[in-house]
Amino acid sequence: MFDVLTLPPRLVAQAVEDLHTLATTLRKLTEEEGDLARLREAATTLPEVEDELTAGVASLQEDVKPLAGKVSKLSSTAAALDEDLGGLDEHVVALDGNLQGLDKNLVGLDGTAGSLVRSMATLNDQMSVLITEIQGFRGDIAELRDKIPGL
Repeated sequence: MFDVLTLPPRLVAQAVEDLHTLATTLRKLTEEEGDLARLREAATTLPEVEDELTAGVASLQEDVKPLAGKVSKLSSTAAALDEDLGGLDEHVVALDGNLQGLDKNLVGLDGTAGSLVRSMATLNDQMSVLITEIQGFRGDIAELRDKIPGL
């Protein structure tokens, strides 16, 4: 192959440095605290972690099964409620029309109430006059009673 003497010294120095880098890296990887040790530890604990995750997923599936039935019932209840609200919407529209008519009637009623108050004031005056006349009539009857013997 190559004769060692024909290689340039710079190339030999680079090769020796690369070999040193490889040896150092390999030593670090294989040390007790090295990356390979951690990788080996992770690989040995992976089946345990996988079993725990599988058990957790199975437990979640068992927890979710009853919820599926409840969600189905909730969905049908929501659909029935939606139908009921659809009919309610028609009633609200009709009620709104009735309230508008009632509002118009109340405006007219307000004028009627004012007229009634004025009439009551007149009636109150008439009642005062009538009470005065009735009291005078009582006085007249009392005088007649005194004039009629035996009463």
